Amino acid sequence: MSTSSLDLLMSPQEFFRGKITDASHRLNVKLDEHVEFYLVNLLTNFIATSTFSGDAETSDDILSTPLVFMLKRALEAPPEKQPQLYRRLGDASLYVSGFFQDYFNGKTFDINYYITMGSSAYEQASALSRGYVRDDGIPETLESLSRNFLQVVDIMAQASDSTAIQQDSNILVLYDRWNRSGSDRLRGLLEDKGINPVRVPLKLAH
Repeated sequence: MSTSSLDLLMSPQEFFRGKITDASHRLNVKLDEHVEFYLVNLLTNFIATSTFSGDAETSDDILSTPLVFMLKRALEAPPEKQPQLYRRLGDASLYVSGFFQDYFNGKTFDINYYITMGSSAYEQASALSRGYVRDDGIPETLESLSRNFLQVVDIMAQASDSTAIQQDSNILVLYDRWNRSGSDRLRGLLEDKGINPVRVPLKLAH
């Protein structure tokens, strides 16, 4: 999708759902409905930042925090916090290995390290969540992500590479910020990219 054809009236969830659906079709992979929902939310949550939200002790920048540090934190955390921390480790591994594969260029570690860590983290999060999470399907979704981690990484990479998702998502972020603030500067940046932005109510934009 070119930036000129980006539908700025769609929500980030709709935008990423279309990207993930198209990628899974291209790879002839049928995603579980709950896994697709999880991936859409994962991408939506990271649309404007690479930092996990949380308290000061548990916030992480996924591109600068070594996975082994996140694993150490999960291992040493109180039992009730471990499911969330393992899940964050899985999310970080999946997001980077699928969405930012260029990140591994010139690194001393390769993508297989992230795949192994991510799959194991989701497996652990699934097992631990069964004791601390209500029956909302999360443990089963995490188990599926663990079992099919490489396949899901391929879907994320396909969405990123073949449809210029990073470029389009940056445009979507820029538009969202302009729609909220009305900034002339942001409007000018959008116009420089060939987009004539139209203000829409926030309830439609999100």
